[in-house]
Amino acid sequence: MVKNIGIMQWNCRGLFRNIDDVNFFLDELQPVAICLQETHLNETHTQVLRRHQVFRKDRVSCNSSSGGVAVVVQSGIACAPVPLATPLEAVAVRVLLDRLITIVSLYLPPNFPVHLHDLQGLVGQLPQPFLILGDFNAHHPMWGSARQDSRGGVIERFLLSSGLCLLNKRQPTFFSAPHNTFTSIDLSISSPALLPCFSWKVLENPFGSDHFPVILESSVSLPSLRACAPKWKLDKADWALFSLEAAVDPAVFLAMSPEEATLYLTEKIINAASLSVPRTSGNIPKKCKPWWNKDCTTTIKAQNKAWGRFRRYPTVQNKIKFKQCKAKARWTRKQAKRTSWVKYVSSLNSFVPAKEVWDRVRKIRGTYHSFSIPLFPSSSPSLKDQANILADHFREVSSSSNYSTKFKKFRFSAEKQPIDFSGSDTGYNRPFTMYELEIALAVRKQSAPGPDMIHYELLRHLSAESLMNLLSFFNHLWEASCFPQCWKQAHIIPILKPGKDPSLPASYRPIALTSCLGKTYERLINRRLVYILEQKKIFDKNQCGFRRGRSTLDHLVRLETFVREAFVNRQHCLSVFFDLQKAYDTAWRYGILQDLYRCGVRGRMLHCIKDFLTDRCFQVRLGSTLSDVFTQENGVPQGGVLSVTLFAIKINSLAAVIPPSVFYSLYVDDVQIAFSSCNLSICERQLQIAINRMSKWADENGFRFAPEKTVCVPFSLRRGLSLDPSLQMNGTDITVRHEHKFLGVIFDKKLTFQPHLKELKRKCLKSDNVLKVLAHMSWGSDRRCLLRLYNSLVRSRLDYGAVVYGSARPSSLKMLDPVHHLGLRLATGAFRTSPVQSLYAETHQMPLEKRRQFLSLCYSYKVKSDPEHPSYRCLQVSPFSRLFENKPSIVRPLSLRIQCMSTSLQLALPERSLMTRVRRIAPWKAVHYTCDWSLAKYNKRSVAPLVLQQEFMALQAKYKDYAQFFTDGAKTPHFVGSAVYSEHFVKARRLHSVASIFTAELYGVLMVIEYILGNNIRKAILFVDSQSAILSLCSLNDSKNRLVQQVQAELNLASQMGYNIKLCWVPSHVGISGNEKADRLAASVKDALKTPVQLPQEDFKPVLKKAIHNAWQQDWDKEINNKLHVIKPRLGLWESSHHRDRRHEVLMCRLRIGHSRITHRHLLCGEDTPVCEHCGESLTILHILWHCKFFDQERRTSFPALSGYLPFHPAFLLGDQPLVPFDHILDFLKKTGYLHQL
Repeated sequence: MVKNIGIMQWNCRGLFRNIDDVNFFLDELQPVAICLQETHLNETHTQVLRRHQVFRKDRVSCNSSSGGVAVVVQSGIACAPVPLATPLEAVAVRVLLDRLITIVSLYLPPNFPVHLHDLQGLVGQLPQPFLILGDFNAHHPMWGSARQDSRGGVIERFLLSSGLCLLNKRQPTFFSAPHNTFTSIDLSISSPALLPCFSWKVLENPFGSDHFPVILESSVSLPSLRACAPKWKLDKADWALFSLEAAVDPAVFLAMSPEEATLYLTEKIINAASLSVPRTSGNIPKKCKPWWNKDCTTTIKAQNKAWGRFRRYPTVQNKIKFKQCKAKARWTRKQAKRTSWVKYVSSLNSFVPAKEVWDRVRKIRGTYHSFSIPLFPSSSPSLKDQANILADHFREVSSSSNYSTKFKKFRFSAEKQPIDFSGSDTGYNRPFTMYELEIALAVRKQSAPGPDMIHYELLRHLSAESLMNLLSFFNHLWEASCFPQCWKQAHIIPILKPGKDPSLPASYRPIALTSCLGKTYERLINRRLVYILEQKKIFDKNQCGFRRGRSTLDHLVRLETFVREAFVNRQHCLSVFFDLQKAYDTAWRYGILQDLYRCGVRGRMLHCIKDFLTDRCFQVRLGSTLSDVFTQENGVPQGGVLSVTLFAIKINSLAAVIPPSVFYSLYVDDVQIAFSSCNLSICERQLQIAINRMSKWADENGFRFAPEKTVCVPFSLRRGLSLDPSLQMNGTDITVRHEHKFLGVIFDKKLTFQPHLKELKRKCLKSDNVLKVLAHMSWGSDRRCLLRLYNSLVRSRLDYGAVVYGSARPSSLKMLDPVHHLGLRLATGAFRTSPVQSLYAETHQMPLEKRRQFLSLCYSYKVKSDPEHPSYRCLQVSPFSRLFENKPSIVRPLSLRIQCMSTSLQLALPERSLMTRVRRIAPWKAVHYTCDWSLAKYNKRSVAPLVLQQEFMALQAKYKDYAQFFTDGAKTPHFVGSAVYSEHFVKARRLHSVASIFTAELYGVLMVIEYILGNNIRKAILFVDSQSAILSLCSLNDSKNRLVQQVQAELNLASQMGYNIKLCWVPSHVGISGNEKADRLAASVKDALKTPVQLPQEDFKPVLKKAIHNAWQQDWDKEINNKLHVIKPRLGLWESSHHRDRRHEVLMCRLRIGHSRITHRHLLCGEDTPVCEHCGESLTILHILWHCKFFDQERRTSFPALSGYLPFHPAFLLGDQPLVPFDHILDFLKKTGYLHQL
C-alpha cells in the first residue's frame, strides 16, 4: 500500500493538441484517474490513450471538433461506466479504490444556459459517494473569483440545496490571455463522505492549456495494483546455472507419493529458476518516449521558464515570449516524433529477424489494449469480490443446473453402472520413453505458465540427466495412474468478448492457464490416445476437427459440392447449422469414460484420464489478485491438451444417430446437416427426423442445442420462389435465413458467395492499412519485407476458402482484385496508374485467378492421396457430369473445375502414383534416430577436398565393423535417379520425372533398408549427402511427407528386430569414393525404364506451380505494348529490384514500369497529356532517359558505358543486369531536375 496522487482534473483545450502533457501526468504523476474537459474529440478518433481506460462523451452538435469530456482511468483499476441521461456534457465512471466512488467529468460551455434542475438531475443519477470535477465557467467569491455572475449564483444555490461540499481553496485555476487575468472557474465538488478523504491542490504550470491542472491528493493510502503477475525474463537467463541447480535426485521422489513428488520437483525447478532467471516486477510499465531528445528537454525548460517569468511579471513582452517558447516546444516535439517514427519504420526491413518484425507490426497496428479489470455490482466491493463474481459465473456455466431434466434422470441411472478399469498389459500402458518426452517438449507454441510458474523453456533447458529424471517422474505418476491435484488447478484470465457489455460476467471469455509440467504429461498421454483412436478408426469419417490431415476446408468443399449437385438436379437443398450451448463446459465426464471404455481403452490410461477429469478447480486472476478456489463440476477443463481429444470422443457418437440419407459435417462442436430433394416437404421431413434424433442424443449425453442460435438456410436456384421451411427443435422454430457463416465462409442461398466476397474485401482493406503506414515513397520498410507482410496479413485471408468461393462468377471475383493490386502497389511504391499486369510481373506475384487455381489443384492432389479423406468423393468424377455439361449456366462443382483447369494447363500427372496412407508407428515403440554429423563442421568451400577425404577415412575406420552403404539421388529436366552403392550391393532406379531430388534421396535410403532386412545385415551405416533427408528422418516433429513416414517406419521396424542401422552425413562432390560412385550410378539411369513407385503429393506442387507459371507467361507474352515487358520479357524474381534504401526501390520500380507522377499524373487529374518542355515530344520515362536531345551532354557524362551499344535498348539501363549502375541514373535524373518529379 502506497500513497497515490488520487485524481486529477484539467481542461486540456484539445486532447490531441496536448497529448504529451496528458501522458506526462499519467506516467509520471500516476493519478488513479484524470478528468478532462474540452477534449475536442469526435467519432473518428477511435484510438485514444490505448494503454489506459478511456470513458468519454463527445460533442456532436457542431461540425468541427469542440467541447467534450473524458475520464481516463489507469489500467489495472477496476472501473465501469455510469449511464447518464442529461443534456450536460458529462461522463461518469464508477472506480474501485479503497471504496467504490463515482467520478464525473463535467464541462459547462460559456454560452450554454445552465439550469438548477439539470445539475440536480445529474446528481440524482450518481451512485454515492461521488466527485464532480470540471470546468463550470462560473464566477463567485466562494471559490476565489473577484466577481459573481449569474451562473455563479446557480452553482451556489446548487451547492446549498444539495448539501454537497466544495473542495476549492480559492486559488486561481484559469489564465485569461485576452485580459491578462487569473481567476477560478474549475470546481471540484464532492459528497460529504469524501470531504476528509482528499486535499485540493493546483499545479502552477498550465502546460499546453490556459487552465491549471488540479490534483486531489488522497488522505488515505490507495492500493498500488499490479497489472499482471511477474514473468520470467528468459532472454537474460543463465541456463548453465539453471541446469546445474535444477538437478533432482530420483531416489527422493520415487520414495514419495505422486502428490509429494510433484511438489518436490516443482520446488526444485522454481528454486533453480529464481537463482538463474530474472523476473519482471509485474508493475505497470511507464510509457517509453523513444522520440524524446535533448531539444525537447531544452525547449520545455525554456517554456516553463518563460511561464514563470510571465506569472511574476505579466507584461505584454513576457506574454509574447511565453507564447513563442510554447509554440517552439510543441513544434520541436512534433518534429522529434516524426523523425523517430521514420527511423523506426525504416528499420523494419527484410534483414530484421521475423520475431522482431512481427513485434513491431503489432505495435504499429495498435492492437494493444489496456489491461482492464471489470467492475460488477457487489455488496462488498473489493477486488477479490469482483474476481469471485466472475469465478462464480464460470462455476455456474459448468454446473449440473445447465442439464435438462431428461438428462439428469438418464445420468442418474447410467452412473449406477461402474466402469471396469482393469487391464494394463496393452502397449499403450507401458512406461513412457525418452523419445516421447523429447517430442512432448518440442512443442512450438510458447504458452504462458500456470499457477506453478514453470515455463516450457525451463523444462527444455534441463540437463540430459535431469531429463532422464523427469521421465522417471512422469513414469512414477503413470504407474500410479495419477494426475496430481496441483495440476488440476487453473488460473483464469477473463477476456472481454468483442462488442459485449463489460458490466456483465457473461461477457467475458475464460482463458485458463494450467501447469506446463502438467500439459507435458498430458501430451505424453494424448499422443498415445490419438494413435489408438486413429488406428481403430474410432473417429467418424466426417469429423475433421483437430485431426491430422483434416481442415475446415474439407467441409466447405463437401457442402459446396452437395449444394451444386442439388442445383443441377433442380432440387431444393435445406441445410441446418447447429449451435451447441456451453459444449466444452458441460461435457458429461462419465460419458467420456464410458465411450473410452467402448473404444477398448483400459488400465492406466483410462484410470489416469478419470483422475484428470475429477476434482478440477480454478481461480480467477485480476491483476495480481486471485479469487477464492471454485470447482468445475462438469465438462472438460479449459486449456487442457487432453480436453480437445476427450471432447471429440464424446461428440463422436452424434454421427451414429444421423440418418444415412442425411448429409452432415462435424468440426469439433460445429455441426451441420443437409438434405436435397425436388419436394420441399421431403426435405423438411428428413431433416426433422434427424433433428429429433440429435435432440434425443443431446438429452442422453449432456449436451444442449440452442434453437435460437440454430439457423436453416434453404439453397435453391428457382426464381420467384421464396422458400420458408418449417423446422423445430425442442418445440422452438428454427430461424430461416438466406445466408450463414459456416467455418469462416458465408454461404448464401444461391451460392453466389457475393456476401462473403464483400465481407472479405472489407477485412482485407482494413489489413492493408498496416502496409499504408509502413510504405512511403522515400522512407519505410523495404519491398521484400512489405511483400512478406502482405502475404501474411492480406493474401492469407484471400487464400482461406478460395478453393470454394473461387466458384463464384468472374464478375463477382473481380471485386477482390483491387485488394491485391493495392497491396502490391503499396509494397513496390508503383504509381497508381501502373498496369496491373506490370505489378504482377514486377513483384512476381501471380494474379488472384492463377492463385486460386494453384490452391485448388494442390488441395485436389492432397485429397486424392488419401482414399479415406472425407472430401475424396468430391474430387472424383462427378456422377452428374453429363448434367453439368448440358446445363452450362449452372456452376460446376470442384471436381469438374479441377478437370477444366488440368485440361487448360495441359497437366498429365501420374495420379495413380500418389502415395497413400502408410503404416504409422506406435508412440511407445518409436525410436529416435540420430545422425553422425562429424563432417558437418567442415565447410567444403573453404576446406580442401583432400582434408575432407582424410577425415572421412578416419570416420570409416570408426565404423569398420559396420556394412557401409552410400546413397544418392540425381534430377535433371528429363529424368530422376536414385541409387545405392556398396562393395556387395549396387542398385539404381529411375523414378518419374515428377519426383523431387528429396524423394530420390529418400528412396535411396529405403532401398538400403530393404536390402539390409532382406539379407540379415545386423550392423550397417548409411552415408547420405542430403542434409534435408537426414533432418526430416531425425526430426522430433511429425512429418506430413508420407515417404518420410514410410522410411521412418522401416527404420523403426529394423530397430525393433535388433538391427543396428546408423545414419551419417557426408559432403558431396569432394572426392569421397563411395559417394562419387553412388552419384554416377544415379545419373546413369537416364535410359533405363521407369520404376513404378509411389510419390508423395508434395512432389506434385512444383509441377503445378510451373504449369500455372507457364500459363501466366503466355498471358504476359501478349502484353507487347507494355513498357515493363520490353525490359522484362521473362517472368521471374529480379534481385536488383531489392535494395536497403526504400527510395531506391521505388524509383527503380517506377522507371521500369514506365508510370510516374510527371508522366501519368494527368490520368488522375483529367489533364492533357504532358509534353517535353524542351522538344515538344510526349513526355515518357524513355524520352527522359534517352530520347530527349536536350540532355545529350548529361547522358554522355552519366552513361559513358552506353556509347558503344547501338541500337539502344531500355534493358541497358533498367534491366536486371544493366550496363549502367543505378546510381548513375539517379545522378542523371538529379542533373535534369526530374528526380523529385517521379
